[in-house]
Amino acid sequence: MDITSLQPDEETQRILGHILAEFAPDDPERPWKKGELRSPVQEGDFPVPELARAALVWAGFVNQRGWDEKTAWRVGGRFRDTNVSFASTKFGLRVMVETDRQLTPTENQPFTPPPGVIASKRVDLSSDPDLAALVADFTTAVRKAAQVFGSRVLNDLVQSQVESGNVTLVNQNGRLRGAYNFFRWQGQALIDGHGDADIRQEMIDITIRAAGGDPEDNHYFLPFFNPVNVGYCLTAMASAYFSWLEHVLVLALPFTPHWDPVEKPVTKAIGDPWSDKWRYVLRDAMAAPNGDAKKTFDLLSDAAEQFRNLDAHGGFGKKEQSLLVHSPMGAIPARLAEGASAIKATVISEAPSTFPEACEVFDAVDKFLRTGPLSDAFVWIEGGLQVAFHAEHRERMREAIAQGSEAFLEEVERFAELEDRINNFEY
Repeated sequence: MDITSLQPDEETQRILGHILAEFAPDDPERPWKKGELRSPVQEGDFPVPELARAALVWAGFVNQRGWDEKTAWRVGGRFRDTNVSFASTKFGLRVMVETDRQLTPTENQPFTPPPGVIASKRVDLSSDPDLAALVADFTTAVRKAAQVFGSRVLNDLVQSQVESGNVTLVNQNGRLRGAYNFFRWQGQALIDGHGDADIRQEMIDITIRAAGGDPEDNHYFLPFFNPVNVGYCLTAMASAYFSWLEHVLVLALPFTPHWDPVEKPVTKAIGDPWSDKWRYVLRDAMAAPNGDAKKTFDLLSDAAEQFRNLDAHGGFGKKEQSLLVHSPMGAIPARLAEGASAIKATVISEAPSTFPEACEVFDAVDKFLRTGPLSDAFVWIEGGLQVAFHAEHRERMREAIAQGSEAFLEEVERFAELEDRINNFEY
């Protein structure tokens, strides 16, 4: 899809024509011959800079790619009969204005970068109101045009692209996994300090301070501090793990042989509970009642109920789990078979015994994800690469997976290099 294909309707053209009345297409007969001033643009003025680019291209601005290094795009034309450009660079958005005005340095007044300006010919805008007005008015008009282009031209396109699966999701594996790793480390350090007596003592001191005490004092309740805080870490660890799990299951969709954006739109997949995500992404593997996918799913279901769901639902658990029913014998647990154990409202947590169990479950799930049907997807995801969902990319990934791990790793390396170049603005 080419940017020039974005054609506003007649009413939108009228609105844009009014906003961009002082803009004119690039004039080959009047090329840039002088120096240029570069003025930074507030990032908040352009939440989606590409909308400004689209509006300027519609107004006749042309691509000036190759003029600068570390630049994603630069488009140029004329504003008030002056050559101007708008660019997205590694260091932010920039307005470039052709100018021959410059300050002459002296021994007592050497060049200093004026506030907010980087220029090949350094000009202090505060001392040149005409130039300052030109830059400000240009930026204001472009901002207004970008807003119109977004609301009246791209809005419908965005919706149709989402429905068609022509989207990319930012890979947040590292951030979400980091939260899980942190709470797991914290809980284990509270239990045994990872085998290091100094770490364990430091963690105990932190626990005492968190409770408002002084580590130098004797604490009769010290045996209770650690179990309670390990319980906090267990809940946080489990919640973080399921958050990470939901994220990576969605990222794995384009690598499966069956995902169809019409059958399962990306937004629907994102909104599904973790269990539905698992069943859909691993649909073929889940068909085997005694297979590893089903066994791992059952492990996760029990873990969710035991380690996360109670606190995830306000501490009440599900349905009647936390209820005490009024009876002739007094208030008794609604779940008669489980008794008081169904109501986890004790001050002292069971976490020291259940924490290792939770870690074993999550380790087993990790092993299945990395070695099972989603192993190729996890090479990509844990490599930190962004995940595209459009049909061409899905087909490319499926073909590489079908050719074997070596072919798929070549694709991973190719896209990793491409992404590094893009992140470094090496276009």
